[in-house]
Amino acid sequence: MSDDYKAKVAELLTEKALAVAGYGESVAAYRYRTLAGKTTSPPHQKVFADMADEEQGHHMQLQKLMQKHFPGSDFVLSAGDKELVIVGPRMLDVTDRTSSQRALEMIIASERLTGRFYDCLFELSADNELKPFLREMADECIEHAKRLEEIPPIG
Repeated sequence: MSDDYKAKVAELLTEKALAVAGYGESVAAYRYRTLAGKTTSPPHQKVFADMADEEQGHHMQLQKLMQKHFPGSDFVLSAGDKELVIVGPRMLDVTDRTSSQRALEMIIASERLTGRFYDCLFELSADNELKPFLREMADECIEHAKRLEEIPPIG
């Protein structure tokens, strides 16, 4: 990612950045649930269902942080805001093996992008309470991408 990406992240207010992150986590949970429901492979179903639960938990953590630090904040996210954390369309086409594999590739790219987003927020944040959470989330996104790259192709 270029410095232009970091500059876009830096333009966000902390509360809006957390809203963008929350959007990314909710989309990730949705995407993993979609893959879990469409695959016929029990090992894939388990991986995707577990990751969906984890992403939903992250979304809830972000909601709690927003309520604690920025009560009453509400944002309409632009397409540009959403593109800071999501690659491709929100809705997935998973009608066959090829489209499922493409969807998985979009999810991997989104995990890497979201990891970069959290990493930028970590670097930019002066909030000592948020920093450990942001670091953990950045690392977890990269770990998810690596984990997904290592699973066998969707059958």
